[in-house]
Amino acid sequence: MFCKRCSCWICGNYDGNKDPSLWLTCDSNPPFSCGFSCHLDCALKSDKSGIKEDEPSHDADGCFYCVSCGKRNSLLECWKKQLLIATETMSVEVLCSRLVLAQKLLKGTEKYTKLSETVEEAVKCLETELCGSLTDLSSTNRRGNVNRLASAPKVKALCSSALESLLDDPLPVEMQGSTKIRFEDVDATSLTLILGGSEEETSSPGNFIHYRVLHRKGSEKDYTETCALMSPETRFVVSGLTPDTEYCFKVFSFRGIKETSVEETKVSTKTSQEEEDEPTSGTQEKQLALKETVLEEVVSVSNGKSFELEDCVRVLRQLELSGYVETNFRLKFLTWYGLHANADKRNFVKALVNEMDKHPRALAEQLIQTFSGLI
Repeated sequence: MFCKRCSCWICGNYDGNKDPSLWLTCDSNPPFSCGFSCHLDCALKSDKSGIKEDEPSHDADGCFYCVSCGKRNSLLECWKKQLLIATETMSVEVLCSRLVLAQKLLKGTEKYTKLSETVEEAVKCLETELCGSLTDLSSTNRRGNVNRLASAPKVKALCSSALESLLDDPLPVEMQGSTKIRFEDVDATSLTLILGGSEEETSSPGNFIHYRVLHRKGSEKDYTETCALMSPETRFVVSGLTPDTEYCFKVFSFRGIKETSVEETKVSTKTSQEEEDEPTSGTQEKQLALKETVLEEVVSVSNGKSFELEDCVRVLRQLELSGYVETNFRLKFLTWYGLHANADKRNFVKALVNEMDKHPRALAEQLIQTFSGLI
């Protein structure tokens, strides 16, 4: 049995009850990343990952290369998970193992030297008290409760400091400023995000700019995934926001598989009262009616690909009637598919439908997960 998410691409072993913090997944710019997973330990032993324990790649620096497809993915979320577990655990063995992993993930870094140095200091504190390298400790020294360690408060404080630095420190100069982030139609619970920059001016066919977007409330530390976009389609409606709240948005830009920049900005939603003062009657109904009209026009004028588009319309309509997708998703998806999707994207959708046509619920879930950020 092999599963993208639960089977390691490197060793082939299946783990139906895996610990996500000890796995890496290729998901830098869906749907064009392969989605395969591997054990973190296997990646640290692989020549192709860029993070081989004894020979980390200078080019990787805070990232790893998918052993399956070669795409470059950030390691920072995995690194953050190790430190979060280290700050919360009461087990000496878990504390030691997670600090060792955090140390290995940023070994030799030039972009994240402050983070690496903070972890190194925490490791040295533990090694001094435990009288030996954390990788070679005896089982006796590894057993026990963290509270019995005199160095525990300092070690956990250093872990917390490193996590805070990840959020607060300025990004490396070469990673700043190339992506423009704009907001339109900012309401109490939603806004439209628009991305663009000088890169688009030099972008050529076949060399698209990919974006990975995350956001969080200004009062929180952890980001959540917002969407994945690809030029020239760089607009996305973010909904489900809280009125009168400041939000931080972080945008990772990729050209091919290379991460070219990271940008952060803030925006505040309107209050509920401000939104009530604006005329909104019938807006959603008009938008849906307009999209239905556009779809009818798209189907009628798509001569060269009419069968393929009509087939897609049939599949999405059936998923909607079965209750697996909402009307709004169907309209957005088919409008995007008919007007904007290139040959590669249409072939990807066609392959997905052919593969999962007998499993409509799974097909709907896969379409929503893969394409919500693009449409």
